[in-house]
Amino acid sequence: MKYLWILLISIPLFGQTTFTQEEALEMIKQRDAQWEGKIEKADLLIASQKVVITDQEKLINELESQSNLDSLIIVAKGKQIESLKAQNVANEKMAKLAKPSWYENKWLYFGYGAAAIIIPTYFGIQIADLAK
Repeated sequence: MKYLWILLISIPLFGQTTFTQEEALEMIKQRDAQWEGKIEKADLLIASQKVVITDQEKLINELESQSNLDSLIIVAKGKQIESLKAQNVANEKMAKLAKPSWYENKWLYFGYGAAAIIIPTYFGIQIADLAK
């Protein structure tokens, strides 16, 4: 049993690789160099995302101001429509109240037209009878 314990404890020790201090420092430098490259890429990505976010915030502000302006225009158009409807109703009432003048009678115009035909015809016949 004693040998079994010694064997179990010593087997992991044989499988390990040990590095010298120079090798360990070189591995750390390589790892740091890899991380530096990754950090530079991440910084570039962050900078580009900040630009995109800034542009989007500007666009959002412009769209919000445009939507506020559109809302004001819609309200103004609604008031204008109501005003025009009220004006139309007032014009209709005013048209009903207006009475035609005496010379705007259709029978009067009919009489003028008939007289314009009959009177010259009558005088034309009289002149023709005198000429015979």
